[in-house]
Amino acid sequence: MITVTEPRRIPLPELGRLYRKAVLDAVKSKLSTTGSLKALPKQPVLADHPGITQEQAEAYRQLVHGEAFDGVHRTSLPSVLVHIAGFPVQMALMSQRNFPLPLLGMVHLSNQVHHRKPVTAGQPLQILARAENLTAHRRGTQVDIVVEVSAEGEVLYTSTSVYLGRGTYLFEKPAAAPAPREEFLPPAKTALWTLGADAGREYAAVSGDYNPIHLTGITAKALGQKRAIVHGMYSAARMLEGREPETAGHRWSIEFSAPVTLPGKVAFAAEQIDEKTQRFSGWNPRKARPHFTGELTLP
Repeated sequence: MITVTEPRRIPLPELGRLYRKAVLDAVKSKLSTTGSLKALPKQPVLADHPGITQEQAEAYRQLVHGEAFDGVHRTSLPSVLVHIAGFPVQMALMSQRNFPLPLLGMVHLSNQVHHRKPVTAGQPLQILARAENLTAHRRGTQVDIVVEVSAEGEVLYTSTSVYLGRGTYLFEKPAAAPAPREEFLPPAKTALWTLGADAGREYAAVSGDYNPIHLTGITAKALGQKRAIVHGMYSAARMLEGREPETAGHRWSIEFSAPVTLPGKVAFAAEQIDEKTQRFSGWNPRKARPHFTGELTLP
């Protein structure tokens, strides 16, 4: 059972400073291989956010080639832009000394989101982040990061992001072979995304998420990647663009199978499952290797 304590209020963090700290801490592993571990921090962190600016909303629109946030074409903000507002607080939680996994090199496995109420540009927000469910994984240890975005005491948005600390084990490294991968049969393609070598830097310029694995081949290789990879939430943004309702109330999820290396192409499919549900797939069009699957459920 998770014991909920009063959150620790912090100033809105600056992502660049957090990444610089993460680089200095990258050589340290905070879990032993004997089963002795530091527990997750019990105290959530809470920060006030002045609101997403019109300038940031416009930069996001240009990034995903979406409709203008002008009160005519579009009023409320998309989920991934709300995620961007909450991401520094999430990072502050994960960069604390008592957080048991090293921040750099963390792999984003999935997101589950309930966008409860509309969020508008300029709306002051309160952002709370907490950690739950430190769990063994065959490639390391995974953890859930829960973020709640509120305004005037009402929760507008909740998300659970699952991350994997590769090579950092709760117990001794398992010797068993991994389960065989299920065969992926691509659905009918509805779009083809062409991503340049600068796609990671473009998303970082909008979000502030300058994680080195997304920026250049050199910085990505230093963290174990063959090439720079696109942000998972960039894929989520493209997946959801033009499909989320203005009135919110919807839920969506995305699970990541393999990173999208840059530059590269992603075959994409959007399938209508029923009146309220769409299913999404993204894959390597040359190798038919899945990158992500997702789902959107309307209220």
